Amino acid sequence: DSEKALREKIKAEAEEQFNQQADQKLYQDVTDALLDATSFNLPAAFLTKWLMTSGEKPMTEQEAAEAYAQSEKALRFQLIEGKIIEKNNLQVKFEELKDFAKKYIAQQMAQYGQLNPKEEELESIAARILGNQDEVKRLSDQLMSEKLVALFKEACHLKAKEVTYDKFIAEAYSA
Repeated sequence: DSEKALREKIKAEAEEQFNQQADQKLYQDVTDALLDATSFNLPAAFLTKWLMTSGEKPMTEQEAAEAYAQSEKALRFQLIEGKIIEKNNLQVKFEELKDFAKKYIAQQMAQYGQLNPKEEELESIAARILGNQDEVKRLSDQLMSEKLVALFKEACHLKAKEVTYDKFIAEAYSA
């Protein structure tokens, strides 16, 4: 029955999307918990002075102080994340990155109705994408985030909780 098959396909796609959103929420929650639990000082005066002179156009001390205040949390998490990656020997290898890129491309193509792209086509597009350093960085960061989520799921004592659709949306998208 084609209606039943369509319903199953829609259900599977929705579950996949909800799983991705749940993983993003987990990543954000663990990030927040790590930032709250890990206390260390950054050299604020030095970083503010560095911000004043390191950009494309010089900043005033006030502008640099504001920029530092906005980026301090992200900077602190970068240091924590780097330590977690180092301690757990997490790496993004080229073959993993290429496979990740091909999976990403196939997902993009599926959104436009191309459900079974040829392997050669995926290889060709992946090679072009991986020739762009900005894309390599973006995909590497996404893949590392997936590895960190997998680590968090394994290392943290998580409790699953069932919620309604509305509650899930409210929690997943709350800032």
